[in-house]
Amino acid sequence: MQTVRRLYLYAMSGITFGVLAVGLDQLLVAILGQLGIDRGPFIAGDQGYREQLSLAIALVGVGLPVWGIHWWLAQRSLQAGRPNAVEERGSTVRALYLTAVLAVLLGFGAFGAVELLRILLNGLAGAGSGDYYVGDPAAALATLTVTAVGWGYHVAVRRSDMAAGPLAGASAWLPRVYLYGAALSGLLVTLQTIGDLVAIAAEIVLPGAGTFDDPQFRAVRVAELSAAALVWGVVWIGHWWYANGLIRDAGWRGAGERPARLRQAFFVAVILAAAASVLRLGSEALRAVLIPLLGATDALGSPDSGALLRAVLAALVAAVPWAIAWWAHVRWLRAESARSDDSDRVATAVRLDLHAVALVGLAFGATGVAWLIGLGVDLLLGGDRTADRDGFWRVELATFVPYAIGGLVAWGWKWWQASARRAADALTEAGSMVRRSFLLIVLAGSVIAGLGSLAVVLYRLFGSLLGANLFGNTASELSAPLGILIVAVTVGLYHGLSLRRDLALRAAAVPVPAEPVAARRSLVLIGPPDADLDAALEALRTGLPAGYRLDEP
Repeated sequence: MQTVRRLYLYAMSGITFGVLAVGLDQLLVAILGQLGIDRGPFIAGDQGYREQLSLAIALVGVGLPVWGIHWWLAQRSLQAGRPNAVEERGSTVRALYLTAVLAVLLGFGAFGAVELLRILLNGLAGAGSGDYYVGDPAAALATLTVTAVGWGYHVAVRRSDMAAGPLAGASAWLPRVYLYGAALSGLLVTLQTIGDLVAIAAEIVLPGAGTFDDPQFRAVRVAELSAAALVWGVVWIGHWWYANGLIRDAGWRGAGERPARLRQAFFVAVILAAAASVLRLGSEALRAVLIPLLGATDALGSPDSGALLRAVLAALVAAVPWAIAWWAHVRWLRAESARSDDSDRVATAVRLDLHAVALVGLAFGATGVAWLIGLGVDLLLGGDRTADRDGFWRVELATFVPYAIGGLVAWGWKWWQASARRAADALTEAGSMVRRSFLLIVLAGSVIAGLGSLAVVLYRLFGSLLGANLFGNTASELSAPLGILIVAVTVGLYHGLSLRRDLALRAAAVPVPAEPVAARRSLVLIGPPDADLDAALEALRTGLPAGYRLDEP
């Protein structure tokens, strides 16, 4: 009954709070518009302003009392002396509500902050007019204000819940999803926007035609990226600082945060994203070097040497923040595990690092090799991919050779270390969940890729045999799927055999239970001289409980 009540109260609180927030947002936009902070007059003139104000008042008039009543009832359940106060404070429904509200408010608030900062930076750079979108400062400021107030209030509610006593289960880990999700989003967006800013800087520093030759467009783009980097950087720093504060807490919060799996998952997610970005950017730099070496410049419209140099420089510089994030989070993951004085946790941290990077490297390497094999198949079967006059296949070669090289190097580097650990302690490594998960993920990916490519191959072959009207060169259409199929089978077999050897090793290590030895006790049956001992024995046998028997020695 209490669960149904909670579901109703928090669902209605969430819905009506959304209505209230939209109403306050529109009301604030209308007020700011009257103060002259807007994108311009309404198309409908004064009538449009009245309609907006009417809608805002209606939403606030409906949302405020309904939300207030439901939220008051929800909060009242936590008051001291209430019979279910402790249970209510630690309920899954309440934790889910706070997590969802904080995440939604943060997303909209960050959007409003980015938009407002972009408009301000555009104005400072003199790019706030012309053919480019200017924006609505009133809407951005209203969104930021409303969401900031709502977010701050719900943060205070969550901190009050934590201050009242220990929380466990879903009430502890659900808000943790918000905390590390926000930190991860902030970090990834910040690193990506820094990379985009580096690309623009490379075009400014190096001569030659580029995408951002128009100074006004360049200023608009720089303002947009700078705003995103600053806002999401603050989001990342703020949430990461708070998370690290919890780690250092000497009370129950620190004791629950330090071994949290979600914190480990955050580290792994950053390592995966950073490793993938370093490989991607490194491949872009090598591609720009290979394009002129392979004679692929004509296929790209004969780009000047400055454009290729910019591509190399921009990719390498943009990879630096990702590489730093990769190195830092690997270091933090291992350091925190070492401080726990738990050998199993230390080993798990090492395995997570090795297998996460190996997985990324294998994905890049398999993609590059599959595409290169496809080009080879096209060449052997006389397809038209490698016979086109423009030579676009050279661009493909320049694109996927770096993928194959970088991916296989990363995979081989980490997989060799993981294999060395297995050779040193085969049973422990074969039984680890991280290694088993890695092998199963690779096996599943190989099966999916193999089945998809096999379906394309069979479709094309049967279509040709049945005389279906299929467009394109058959050899060329089959080349890429065949390349994917060959790589998928190879990767699947190798990792599948590794998984099978691990399973066999674990099975052999399980002790076979010994056959239970029957308990026995020898007695001597004594009777009078004329006694019938056989009859007495038979009588004894019939009276024995189940599982017992009398045997002759």
